[in-house]
Amino acid sequence: MPTPFRHRLRVRFQECDPQGVVYFARYLDYVDIALTELWRERFGSYRDMMDTGTDMVVAEANLRYRAAALFDDEVEVELSLERLGNTSMTTLGRIARDGETLVEASIRQVFITTNTRQKKPIPDALRAALEDLVVDRSHADADT
Repeated sequence: MPTPFRHRLRVRFQECDPQGVVYFARYLDYVDIALTELWRERFGSYRDMMDTGTDMVVAEANLRYRAAALFDDEVEVELSLERLGNTSMTTLGRIARDGETLVEASIRQVFITTNTRQKKPIPDALRAALEDLVVDRSHADADT
C-alpha cells in the first residue's frame, strides 16, 4: 500500500456552525486545500501545471461523515489515488483527528486543456509524479 500524501490544518472559527462544529461543506474545502498542497509539492504549484496548458475540473465529489471536527481541532488530511485513468483521476481523502477518521472523501477530476476546456489525456510528467499514490495498480491505466 502506498504512503498517502498528508497535510495538517487547524479548524478555524469561521468554518464552524454556532455550536463550534465544522460545517459539513467545509470538509470538501479541506480536501481541496490538501490537493493544492499536493500539487505544490509535486509540481511547484497548480499554476505551473496550468501554464503547460493543462487544467482539471471536478466531475464528481462524495463525502462520508463518521464524526465531527470541532473549533481549534488539528486535523490531518490524507490523499491517495484510487484511479489514475487516461483523462481522469479519482482521489481518495481521509480527514482524521488523532487517528480517528472523521470524513472519507472521493473526488473524480477530469483533465482538460486550458484554452478549449476539452478533455485531454493526463500528461506523462503529471502521471509519473502521481503514480506512487495509486492504491490499486490494476486501476492505474483505466480507460477514462
